[in-house]
Amino acid sequence: MGINILQFAAGTVLLYYGADFLILGSKSIASKFKIPPIVVGITLVAFGTSLPELIVSIIAILKGESGIVIGNVVGSNIANIGLVLAVTAILVPIVFSFKKISFDLYFLIFITFLPLFFMYLGDLVLWQGICFLLLLGGYCWYLFNKDHEYEDDHSDGNLSHGLTISLKIILGIIGLGLGAHVFVLGAKGIAIALGVSSLVIGMSIVALGTSLPELAASIAAAKHGETGFIIGNIIGSNIMNIVAVLGFTLLISPISVEFSHIATQGIFMVTLTLGLFFLLKFKGGVTNFSAGVLILIYIIFLYFNFQPGVGIEL
Repeated sequence: MGINILQFAAGTVLLYYGADFLILGSKSIASKFKIPPIVVGITLVAFGTSLPELIVSIIAILKGESGIVIGNVVGSNIANIGLVLAVTAILVPIVFSFKKISFDLYFLIFITFLPLFFMYLGDLVLWQGICFLLLLGGYCWYLFNKDHEYEDDHSDGNLSHGLTISLKIILGIIGLGLGAHVFVLGAKGIAIALGVSSLVIGMSIVALGTSLPELAASIAAAKHGETGFIIGNIIGSNIMNIVAVLGFTLLISPISVEFSHIATQGIFMVTLTLGLFFLLKFKGGVTNFSAGVLILIYIIFLYFNFQPGVGIEL
């Protein structure tokens, strides 16, 4: 089991720095083309921080580990709100206008219920993956055609800067690819050693590891007071985890899943998503107290997953 722990740790480090380089490069490109921060958070940065989930899920489905795919998506969305957003809000209370992201939040709620509905009907199959990708395309089209106010701060478009951006993106992609491969090997080994299912490992260890980029990006944004970036990253990442990760994964192979095996975890995901909606719509943000409640829900979620008999193999 020792080698599996080392693989897991090495994969986590590679995922973290790979995503970090990719995010920095994406932010620089967005600044050069004057893309508003909220759009950067929801699209470029969210996709960048969701790449670990995508790569891990693709590798897992190729290895026949469908439990890791489902667990990774659901667990990551839970971790993004219950851990990433909560920890960030404890460091810096988050205040943001609901009107600026009302459509995005409604879309997030819809996209959170949709895969659960599909799983209730039966296995996840190709046409549903295509449906997710069409929703992704439509959502991106909406974002880039919506009127946004751009605050001009600083941009540097010289040649050397451009080469630096490209290098960061390339290193980021390489780091994510290698990290994801090593990460899955370690996670699978730990799952076997602990005697628990790949679904539980996907929900907890893998989901937590692939959420590290979101946590790092959000904490960095909090230090600079970029609330819009934080909210955009969380909402965008959760959307990308479903429409992009599940969408592309289902193009490779269908996923056999029993709804009863995922129902309780799905309730946690829906509860935290609706909780985020409630906090932004009626409270105008996330305070230290509400962040504490979110973390408590996440701890209960982890406790539940490691109880005997939970996480039947998919």
